[in-house]
Amino acid sequence: MQIKRKFVPALLLAVLTSGISSTAFAVEKCEIDKRKTKVMSERVGKKVGKAFELYSADQVNEALAMLLEIEPKKEFDKAYVNRFIGNLYAGIDGKVSTALKHIKLAVDADVLGGTDHAASLRLLADLYMQEKQYKPALDMYSKWMAFSCKEDKNVYLRMGQANFELKQYMDVIPLADKAIALEETPNKNAYILKMGSYVETKQYKKAAKVVEQMVELFPSEGRLWVQLSQMYLLSEDYQKALYTADVAHRQGLLEKPAEFKMLAQLLAQNGIPFKSAQIQEKYLKDGLVEKDEQSLSMLANTYHQAKEIKLAAKYYGEAAELSNESKHFAKQAALLLEIQQFKSAQAAGKKALQAKGVKSKGQIQMILAQAYFYNDEFKAAYKACEAATKDKKTAKAASSWLGYIKDTAKRKNVSI
Repeated sequence: MQIKRKFVPALLLAVLTSGISSTAFAVEKCEIDKRKTKVMSERVGKKVGKAFELYSADQVNEALAMLLEIEPKKEFDKAYVNRFIGNLYAGIDGKVSTALKHIKLAVDADVLGGTDHAASLRLLADLYMQEKQYKPALDMYSKWMAFSCKEDKNVYLRMGQANFELKQYMDVIPLADKAIALEETPNKNAYILKMGSYVETKQYKKAAKVVEQMVELFPSEGRLWVQLSQMYLLSEDYQKALYTADVAHRQGLLEKPAEFKMLAQLLAQNGIPFKSAQIQEKYLKDGLVEKDEQSLSMLANTYHQAKEIKLAAKYYGEAAELSNESKHFAKQAALLLEIQQFKSAQAAGKKALQAKGVKSKGQIQMILAQAYFYNDEFKAAYKACEAATKDKKTAKAASSWLGYIKDTAKRKNVSI
């Protein structure tokens, strides 16, 4: 069995409690101080002493074997031996459940001296946490505090974590605050617990306030700027979200495709679509963001917002070729029509009719009709317009255009 010596306590100390400072409650007389000191029977005491000598000589297996052979009769002897056995098992890989069983027997007996019983309560709580038994862990931590009249920052943190795992998010926040109040040096974990609880309960503005504190307290943690931007975004404070995302971007802290997209979206939302599109284009070319339908259509839409119609049409076309989605071909056709590239608009319109996901053939036929009309292809324009009359969405507009096309063709002596 592999022994974790750093986790194995001395005989009278519990695992995970040594070296951790606690703050005593202001009470007149604490339960821990009321316990009278008891002594083991001579027979059991001698064997426990030998077991302790073996443990001190790094012969843990031998110490355990000796302890397991003891058959104590008195309640105090049983509790003491169980506590010793549990402490040793707690330091052995894969033996947490066995350690828990023995420490629980010692705790349930409720006969150990004040210091020993307090340490056992604390160890039992820690073991429950390791086993992900969060409710009994919370119960034991509460009993430890009540019995010892002490507060401990790490206990508050663990209680906060247990409540978080149990989805009792509003119970996490006061525990995290107590841990923070007891810290001499700020502990990021307490703030993370608090922030996570606010996020889970959709209190995004409060979550942002916590991350603001973290940015100030942990200046070396650059990625907090990214997290702060995300919190501002969730709380719909788009100006602050953009500012912090831009800070993160300038410091080279953006890493994930979603983070680059977030910056681009924020620029567009804050009325800076051209810069947004340039950033998107750069990261697509650099391979930092995958060139897929979503990223290409987003880039096209942003260039459209920036009134860069030619570039918008280009990227809608790329999104269309990649996905074969009719909506992208149709948008490309409409934009090409707008900049009077009639032949290109016709080609994109035809592809839109053949691609997947066509929602309104009439709307595409109307784009085609205009692309033909303005290119003096009146016969093709009239035919496309006729087709558009069969779609309820475009029937009225198409009917009006039919007469206009016919009159224009007649005036130009073109037969349709």
